[in-house]
Amino acid sequence: MTRARFTLRRATVADAPAMWDIRAEAIRVTCRSRYPEAMLARWAATPMPGTIVANIERGYFTAGILESSIAGFAAINVAAAEIEALFVAPAYSGLGLGQQLLAHLERAAIRKRMPRLELNSSLNAVTFYQAHGYHAGEPTSYTNSIGIEVACVRMEKRLGGAKHRSA
Repeated sequence: MTRARFTLRRATVADAPAMWDIRAEAIRVTCRSRYPEAMLARWAATPMPGTIVANIERGYFTAGILESSIAGFAAINVAAAEIEALFVAPAYSGLGLGQQLLAHLERAAIRKRMPRLELNSSLNAVTFYQAHGYHAGEPTSYTNSIGIEVACVRMEKRLGGAKHRSA
């Protein structure tokens, strides 16, 4: 598959509706192999929380752009050293945007001298993160803004160029 030429930029408040739509579509389409349909419908239909605008203004949200449209986005909570979101519109899945967004967040974390990044991975994304050096921890769950509990896996990656010894 040909890699598209995405550009990355800092997300703005005006991007919030498009990002929330991408989130909903990604949940409905890419999570369907690992979660029940009824739960996916409720999860995807979660209204955009009122806090998202403030989080965009104060957080580190990055939008992936293709031909002037948002194709995906990612968010990092710097204080918690945690990736809070990484969603790619299903139409652009497999074209390298998720990898590009993840690498961008990791570089930002390294610049902030974070020794590691953590995240709660949806069950369908565990292999994506493992392919990029994240280690799976315990199964856990995340409860969203309207009380929907989502099964996930806690994951972590050490940053900063730590060298691995070979045997």
